[in-house]
Formats: sequence, structure tokens, C-alpha cells
Amino acid sequence: MIQKIDTTHFMDQFEDAKAALPGPWLSERRLAAMRNFDAHGFPTTREEDWKYTNLSRLGKTMFETPKDPLGAVPIDFGDALIEGAQRLVIRNGAYDPLSSSFEMPTNAGVFSEFSAAVEDPSLKLNECLGNMASYEEAPLVALNTAFMEGGFVLMISKGVTIDRPIQIIHFVDCPNTDFVVHPRNLIVAGDDSGVEVIETYLGSNNSRYWTNAVTEIRVGQNAIVSHLKRQSETKHAYHTACTQVYLDQGADYRSVAIATGAELSRNEISVVLDGSGAKCMLAGGSLIRGNQHCDNTTKVDHRVPDTASRQVFRNVLDDKSRSVFQGGIIVRPNAQKTDGSQSSRSLLLAPGAQVNTKPELKIFADDVKCAHGATVGELDQDALFYLQSRGLPVKEAKSLLIEAFVNETLGEVRDDILRGHLFDAVVGWMNVTDESNGS
Repeated sequence: MIQKIDTTHFMDQFEDAKAALPGPWLSERRLAAMRNFDAHGFPTTREEDWKYTNLSRLGKTMFETPKDPLGAVPIDFGDALIEGAQRLVIRNGAYDPLSSSFEMPTNAGVFSEFSAAVEDPSLKLNECLGNMASYEEAPLVALNTAFMEGGFVLMISKGVTIDRPIQIIHFVDCPNTDFVVHPRNLIVAGDDSGVEVIETYLGSNNSRYWTNAVTEIRVGQNAIVSHLKRQSETKHAYHTACTQVYLDQGADYRSVAIATGAELSRNEISVVLDGSGAKCMLAGGSLIRGNQHCDNTTKVDHRVPDTASRQVFRNVLDDKSRSVFQGGIIVRPNAQKTDGSQSSRSLLLAPGAQVNTKPELKIFADDVKCAHGATVGELDQDALFYLQSRGLPVKEAKSLLIEAFVNETLGEVRDDILRGHLFDAVVGWMNVTDESNGS
């Protein structure tokens, strides 16, 4: 019998922290969310959406909030900084102004760290914050809503295209172990606007911590939002993230998310296409090893006619790691002329690796074009032999084949610099793998 994870510690923590949390107007919402979390508890494997991902290990850790979050030591970002991008840094769950560098053009909109934004009544965040990511049936969203603090708010004015990419770095180097941060992010793209946003999750030590992030995105009519994510948390970290996207008429949302870090991670993306001509592209996957567990879960909801979605996910697994892909497409009765596709492929580098793939199509309209495909396999031995016969050492030959496999998702990133940022995570993973395996 699966036992409910005790939530008492989180309730006590909320009582201690609630008075200091930003945005007094959020107090009642925070309290209602916390009560919801306490009533439902953590998701368990008895629930279909969580069948393959067990969060019981989170209940065995007494998570605290970081002490002295900004610290005194300057951050070494390594290869994580994106050339030419604006940068907002969240360090141990708190905004770090010394490491940040950003400025919105005049009349372009608002770009702010979350805590300052919710203190500004002129932004009228009560009209959009929490409207897309509902917590009623999502316990981790409820927990985030109760504690939401670190994160960002980006609101782009109608007709404005932001030329420089915007990079958000969530960085962890807190000396005290077993802590949790709840980043809350909001993107509202006005009609006919455009922006590229990159979230980078990093850590510098082996502390056991949990990042529980929620991102809400509203894409206005004919607006374009490119949303990239590089999750390179430390090997003892937990990472759960929920992204909820709402698309108006003609809106275009593009997401590419690559995960190489965290002991346990789940990246959940839900997209609602509620305007004719709206389209979304979801791409990504994971490169994992050891006992890592990575879950990519998607839900794409076609609600009106003439919408399109495409999903492309690639996973590379070594040692005894485990990946999960749950891809859902819903076509509502009125959503004729829907075009939806889904592709999931996994590459196993060791016999102990395991993949769980569950594509799901729910189609309630008759004039649609929907397809899905899922494969699991090993490195192509003929291709490996061919490369070796041309003089490549086995290590380089394997790396080349893995790069080609992962590039099926990275190829969805049009900007060379941004694609290179994600590719750096792939190269870093392969270098560590090579050193540890000696092959």
C-alpha cells in the first residue's frame, strides 16, 4: 500500500515564512494553496500521470529555505553565459542584482524579478498570475503558489519584438543542505510581439536541494515566444517544473528543453491552443546516467479549428538510469483541421537503462491529422563500425553518433548562439560520461 507523504513539515514551514513572503495581496491565495497541498499531499504512483515517477524520496528529506541566499562569493558561471543576452540571476531562490544585467527598451514592456513585480500594483498581476497554472488538482503547483518568491515577470507590449535574448539563470550554491526553492515565472506576450527566453538551472556543489518551479506563459495574437531550458542541476538535486502555456489566435510557441542534471527530475509542459491558427512545437529530452530519473510529460489541448502541434523528444540513457516520456494530445469536438504529431526516441547505452514511453491521443473530431511514434534502441553498430573504419577511435565515434541523435531536437533552435548554449550541456555530459566509463 502506498502511503501519503507527510506534509506537516511544509505546513509548519509555511506558518513561519508567510509573513515575509512578497505581495500582501497574495496572502489569501497562498493560504488556500497551502491548504490544498496539505489536503492532497504529494502525487503518488497510484495516479496515472505519476505512474512512472515516485516522489517518496522527497518526503524523506526535511527541506528548509536557504539561509543567507546571496552569500559573499562571486558566481563562476563557466560556459553558461549567453553572449549578447540580457541576464537575470536568481541565486538560492533570491534575486542577485550584482550578477544580473538587463534593461527593457522604453515602452517595450516590463521585465522584473518576481518579488519586486508583485509589490507593484500598477502591473495588475492579479489579472494574470495564477490564471493559467491552476493548483486545484496539481499539488506541486499548489506548494509553489504558497511559497512563490524567486523568479521573474516578463510582460511585452503589443507589437514589440525584443531583439536581445533574455536569459534567466537559477543558480544554487547554498552551503546549508536540504533546502527548497519555489521559482515562479510569468511571461505575457502582447499581440504581434516576439521574444526569446532561456532558463538555465545550475548548481555548484553537492548539496541536496529541490527546485520546484512553475512558469505561466500567455502568447497573444500572432505573437511568437521561443522558450529554451537547460537543466544542469547538481547530481544530488531534485527538479520539478510545471509550465502552462495559453495561445491566442495565430500565436506561435516554441519550446526546447534539455536535461542532464538532477537525481530526479520532471519537466511538465501543458499547452492550450485556443485561437485559430495557433501552433506550438515542443522539443527536448534528456542525457542521463548512474541512477538518474528524468520524466518529460506533455499535454497539448487543441480547442478550436485550424491549430497545429509538433512534439520531438530524444533521450540518451547510460548505466541504470531511467527516463519517462508521457505525451498527450487532446483534440476537442470542435477542433477540426487539427494537425498534431508526436515523436519519442530513446537511445540505450547500457543494458541496465530503462525507458517508459506512453503516448496518448484523445481525438473527438473527425477531420484531423494526428500521428505518434516511439522507438527504443541501441547505438547503430554498423554506423559505429563505419566511423571506426574511417580512423575514428571508438570514444569519438560514439560521441559523434550521440551528437547526431540529440541534434534532432537541438536543430529546432534557429539561433546558433542559443543552440550552442544547449549543446554545451550535451558536450559536458558526454565528457563526464567518458571519464567515468573510461570508454
